[in-house]
Amino acid sequence: MGLRQSKITLFWVILTWSWFFQSCAEPDTSEEIVTVGPNSTLSNETIGNGETGPVEEYFYNFDDAIDASFFIYNGSRFDYTYDKYRQIFNDDPPALSMRNFPDYLLNVSPDSTHFLTRYTIDTLVIGSDTVTSEIGKIVPDSILLSSSQFKNLESIEWDLDAEPSLQRYRLRNSDWVQADTMLYYADTFDVVAYWAVLDTPLIQEGILFVDSSEWRDTSYSFIKDDPIIFINNFEFERTQLSSDSLIFRINTDCNDNNEWDGAEEDIGDYNGDGDSRDVLAETIDNVDYNNDGDMNDIVYEFVDRGNGILDPAEVFHDIDDDGEFDLNEPYEDRNCNNRWDDAETEDVGNDIFDDTEQYTLVDIDGDGTPEKQLYLIGEVPNNLLVNWNDPENPEVMLTVELEDNMTDRWGNVYSDIIETINFIDSKRQDVGDIDSMVTLYTRQVVGHITDENRQPDDYYITKTEWTTSNAGDIQRHYNYQIYSQDQHINQLVYPRYFLPQGFYWSPNQIRNGFWHKQYLDNVILFYTYNGLLRNGEQVDTTYYDTTDIAIYYIEKSFGVETTDITIQAARVKGSNNGDGTWTCFRDNSVVSDANDCPSADTTFSDCFKVTHLLSMTMLGSGVEYGEKSFTWLAKDHGIVKSELFLRWSEHPFDETLSSVFGAPDSLGQVWVGYSRLDLAEIDVEKSGNVLRQLIYPPQIVHLNDLGIIPDFNFDPFRVSAQSGMQTIDFRALEP
Repeated sequence: MGLRQSKITLFWVILTWSWFFQSCAEPDTSEEIVTVGPNSTLSNETIGNGETGPVEEYFYNFDDAIDASFFIYNGSRFDYTYDKYRQIFNDDPPALSMRNFPDYLLNVSPDSTHFLTRYTIDTLVIGSDTVTSEIGKIVPDSILLSSSQFKNLESIEWDLDAEPSLQRYRLRNSDWVQADTMLYYADTFDVVAYWAVLDTPLIQEGILFVDSSEWRDTSYSFIKDDPIIFINNFEFERTQLSSDSLIFRINTDCNDNNEWDGAEEDIGDYNGDGDSRDVLAETIDNVDYNNDGDMNDIVYEFVDRGNGILDPAEVFHDIDDDGEFDLNEPYEDRNCNNRWDDAETEDVGNDIFDDTEQYTLVDIDGDGTPEKQLYLIGEVPNNLLVNWNDPENPEVMLTVELEDNMTDRWGNVYSDIIETINFIDSKRQDVGDIDSMVTLYTRQVVGHITDENRQPDDYYITKTEWTTSNAGDIQRHYNYQIYSQDQHINQLVYPRYFLPQGFYWSPNQIRNGFWHKQYLDNVILFYTYNGLLRNGEQVDTTYYDTTDIAIYYIEKSFGVETTDITIQAARVKGSNNGDGTWTCFRDNSVVSDANDCPSADTTFSDCFKVTHLLSMTMLGSGVEYGEKSFTWLAKDHGIVKSELFLRWSEHPFDETLSSVFGAPDSLGQVWVGYSRLDLAEIDVEKSGNVLRQLIYPPQIVHLNDLGIIPDFNFDPFRVSAQSGMQTIDFRALEP
């Protein structure tokens, strides 16, 4: 019998109608637009050199009992030969076993509407929990309200380390200050519980595999129109720069008389440049501007107005304590001329033209009428503060602390340059007032097949097992593969998707490398033409797959060629010497048991080599992940060799692995050798005994019953990343 004949049955429910249901959660959606490329040969009656072979003669007939063993070469040992491995480790490579279970069928029962019916729960016991319905249930709850964040100003310090022109005050702040409070309340609502086999709004059609030993709950909350309102007032003390903003002020009292003045009076435009604002040096310009016969005058085109008093020297910070002003020392520029001025011996101006003085209107005395204040507010805190509390000894304020005060030259006192204020931060949050809560308990869905033409008794199951060693710690691994045949050979898998670095939230997820959809789907493993493998077959497909995580652009390529292959799978490993010893074919060693001989080479000349290429691009990030596999199918032996290569444009957890084992191909892509399987032994027990099948019919099991059956070694079915009989786990690439 070929693969098409039934050997697996599953507990199933077929849903062939659409059901409109309004719920609180939307189901996952996936949109695929598949395009078969121009290179597809499936529509051609003849291709290549005409060599063909029935697929059931080159792949497995799962009506037979198959027990095969493969040598595994993975990670850094991917390119090892059999002899090199034995030379290094003095032993055979680790083995992967593959077997099927012709004595078991996965159960399917017919469709029935009772799977969809919802029943009210009075009492339902789930493990140690008891579920009941309750009207007017009082449920305590709480909500956390948090204030806005702010920082306290602790001090102001002049930055002497900066260039003189860039020096300014630095504001020293505290850490973030925030408060929160937990508000407790009680909500009263009705709790109603139902049970059903399926949560029908989430599945509309197809075959479902459900676990009858597990309950899954989905809750729907119904909210009242008016929310519950919570308000809390947070009270704070805050230290901040006072509203005087002294360090941001720009002085506009440029004749330093503490009075507002208009523009200085013009005298004449001596140099003819169209204005009367220049200070002219006759020696430099070689012009006698005032016609007095003397070329050594400094001529003003305006009246350089003084302030009627002799001004003291501008206050500066004497960095080197030499009593003299140096150009790198900060100073108080009272007359706006951008230079330090010594004490006056006569009342003079500032040697620059002063236009009408600008001002800021501030109601100083609180009478409702603002007064002119001779400053502007700038964006940079570079106004050096000088405390004239002692007029005979004014001091530069390089540091301002909390509660420091300042007196300016004219006796104006500024208290609390850094002030303390009290303020209230009011926060509000609305919470939905639950009117009622409905909880639906359904069976756990462990698989979903959406192909409406798929019959549940067309699925065959195999199991692979292998071990790994890490620092002497032997770990056992296994996986199940489910196959089917219609027009092609299919593999039933959970659709998997690659995520790049930065998208994972635990080390284990990073190292596994994939996330999976929550339903089973058919993937074509081997394309056939009327059940035939054909030399030269080529099928290219592309499509966009829209998921809840991202949109992926998928490109797949399938190709077939005829070839031969030599591997270490000879049934006879040595010759009998007739004296209780054997001479091994491979190395001529003499052993007492032929099973102790290393494997011998055998060549399969009737063989198809199948190439699969997969490229997955995550749109938006542009990250690419690829798989390239080569599978050799030998007549009457099934898979005799399998090679799997991977590639990343960005490796998920170790970028160095993208180039350790691979070299760029013709497209510049670097492929990493992931795993190679070479057939070591295979044993096939034919299923032609009809009497045996009548006397010992297959045992019916559910998919999730595998974990409780001894023949399956109590290993439960689980989700994994698969490519044919290969299981993909990025940890296999680690040293």
